[in-house]
Amino acid sequence: MRVKRFVGDNVADTMGKIKRELGPEAVILQTRQIKEGGFLGFFARTKVEITAAIEERQQNYAAMKPAEDEPVKVVNTDAIKKAYEAYREKENENTREQSISDDAQSEIKQMHNILKEIKGHITKGDLSSSAESKPYSHWVNFLTDRGASRETAAELLEPIRNDLAEDQWKNNAKVFELLKNQVERLCSNTEVIRPSKSRTLVVAMVGPTGVGKTTTIGKLAAGFSIIERRKVALVTADTFRVAAVEQLRTFGEIIGVPVEVVMTPEGLKEAIDIHADKELIFIDTAGRSPQHDLHMDELEAFLDKAKPDLTMLVMSVTTNLTDQMKVYERFNGLSTHLILTKLDESFSLGSILDLLAKTNLPVAYLTNGQNVPDDIDAATSEKLTRYVLGEDNLYA
Repeated sequence: MRVKRFVGDNVADTMGKIKRELGPEAVILQTRQIKEGGFLGFFARTKVEITAAIEERQQNYAAMKPAEDEPVKVVNTDAIKKAYEAYREKENENTREQSISDDAQSEIKQMHNILKEIKGHITKGDLSSSAESKPYSHWVNFLTDRGASRETAAELLEPIRNDLAEDQWKNNAKVFELLKNQVERLCSNTEVIRPSKSRTLVVAMVGPTGVGKTTTIGKLAAGFSIIERRKVALVTADTFRVAAVEQLRTFGEIIGVPVEVVMTPEGLKEAIDIHADKELIFIDTAGRSPQHDLHMDELEAFLDKAKPDLTMLVMSVTTNLTDQMKVYERFNGLSTHLILTKLDESFSLGSILDLLAKTNLPVAYLTNGQNVPDDIDAATSEKLTRYVLGEDNLYA
């Protein structure tokens, strides 16, 4: 076995050195913080020192020819467990002493933080105990090619890996069917608008600029008023964009439903009261930046007066996951449902899986074009799964 000590500015830097020299098969033996440089104990820099080991027969990993499918890494849980147990044992010894210096307590806390960070890096695949089989890697790549993260792909495939014998992974039809079942489970949180003749249902649309709120309202209003013969009214509070007001008025004229334009929260409440005889009232709000506190406060003021029964957070699937999550976190407290738009403009619909894995709002509708009222679907687990796995051709 080859053992070597690595020193870096932080855990990520040190782990990178280990991976480059020893490869992903390396096992962590020890971690600690050290001081380097300085003068007479002053101005010394804190470094992270990690001792790692690898079997000699594996040390030329970096020179090996890569497989056609990139192997998926699994967590080296034994190494983490041993390191953490060593840390706990050391901590217990210190606590048994009559007194512990502030420096010692600080060192224990730093060691705990380092171990947690290392565990995170190993979980992400920086180091691993072994490479997964090529058929398993193929299915991870199948999902990541469609836009899902490797983390979500691995979580979906984990139950299959536990239940399916290794020789059955070559049966693509069987694996695909099992994967499809897993995706359907993840996409099962769906709920559409269900109006009633006995009361008025108020539905507000919120979200950032440019995600398609106004067009989505037009599609829903047309569907409910023309196809389902419901009594519908439209209200727009989006007075920042003249085009949005004119667009909604045009929708209203075409499908024969009234449109109200309001400037204040009080005006919104009055418009809702005027149309209390309707079964459905759709409210179009101005696009709001989640980073702009004043705009978000204004939106909350409108919603406080409207008191909508449902508030649909409209999100475009063409937005990257990081920005989607920032939008979701800011609007989540105001929203009851999700509407996912612009499915026809994305080539990576697998990113929907990450969004659904990280959120808890039911998905109500999916939009896939500009045609009113045709390009909208009620969200179902089956429909979402077909989109994500590429079974629906959006461009037919």
